[in-house]
Amino acid sequence: MTKRFMPHVFFLGVVVLTLVSISVVFQVYDFRKDFSYLQTLKQDEVNYEVRWGQLLLEQSALTQPSRLEQAAIRDLKMRAPTQDELVIVKP
Repeated sequence: MTKRFMPHVFFLGVVVLTLVSISVVFQVYDFRKDFSYLQTLKQDEVNYEVRWGQLLLEQSALTQPSRLEQAAIRDLKMRAPTQDELVIVKP
């Protein structure tokens, strides 16, 4: 190359390097933003799993036979039938 073209090549190199650097900066920014969003989603997943476990425990506690019997007696005023009230039907 001649000395006349050296400044142009140098300037072109600087422009290309600048554009590549700006592109890398944008890519790193996008990566960090997406990674932060992923971390937020993972934390949400953990929170939902904890809440799901709590709901399963609550469901198992609410469906205990003794609890159902107590609720039937207290809220619905139900009782076991006496011997006189029982009717046995034979096939």
